Amino acid sequence: MIVDTHTHVLTNDRVRYPQIQDTAKAGSIPTISDIGQAPWPLTTAEDLIAQMDEAGVAKATLVQSYFLYEYDNSYAIDSANAYPDRFVSICCLDPVDPASPDKLSDLVENHGVKGIRFMRGRLPKCTLGNPETVALWERINALKIPLCIHDKVEEAPRTRALIERFPEMKVVFDHGWGHKVGEPPYDLLRPLFDLAVFPNVYVKTAINNIVAAQGERSTPQIFYAQMIGTFGINRLIWSSNYPAHPKFGSIASRLAVAREALSFLDQPSQDAIFGENALTVWPWLR
Repeated sequence: MIVDTHTHVLTNDRVRYPQIQDTAKAGSIPTISDIGQAPWPLTTAEDLIAQMDEAGVAKATLVQSYFLYEYDNSYAIDSANAYPDRFVSICCLDPVDPASPDKLSDLVENHGVKGIRFMRGRLPKCTLGNPETVALWERINALKIPLCIHDKVEEAPRTRALIERFPEMKVVFDHGWGHKVGEPPYDLLRPLFDLAVFPNVYVKTAINNIVAAQGERSTPQIFYAQMIGTFGINRLIWSSNYPAHPKFGSIASRLAVAREALSFLDQPSQDAIFGENALTVWPWLR
């Protein structure tokens, strides 16, 4: 079974699901264009299911579309609950807001959320190891859901003490660590590699990582061989990141690129990266 661990949904129903640019005062909240990303194509839950069916993807996680909805998780949650046989939702909350732990409990206990993503976003002074985030880490641990982290690779070590403090919590570093990977031995990623000593740390990979690994001395095969040598075969997880970065095309095309990059592996190893490892982190998808 193929599982896509990082997809986003968005709707043109901006009355029921307003985007941040609809509700914010001009200039107060950055829009996608403000942060240099191309607008995403409209991708409703039904659109995403059609893309998944074309690609042969059975299940997916719906990661809150932060740059469109910020901390309003409504559409991702409603979509996951409308199609529980295909999706689970992953919310975003402000990691330094003292109200976030209770908000998370409500989302998990009453709305079916199965994970949370930490986004630096508009919080450039926030690091996820800061003392004010500890209460949210504690609640995540108590709720027994995985934590996904999107941050600059050089910030990864700031989470080390809390990862060690909560060894039962599955911590997944999103693909954003690898927009640049450099050349072998990929010293740019050393801050991430150093966290491989913790068996509860997993790493998502997406097409931007594959593209970044195409260098003068680097190939995706060399890159992934080192990733697997560092984290092991059971802690590397595939994702499409659809519909972000529209230039990379459909889920089917992104999956094809990933399959080619990992074709040097035996079938059980490929099965682990494209599905089984995800089901370890999100067992509700089984």
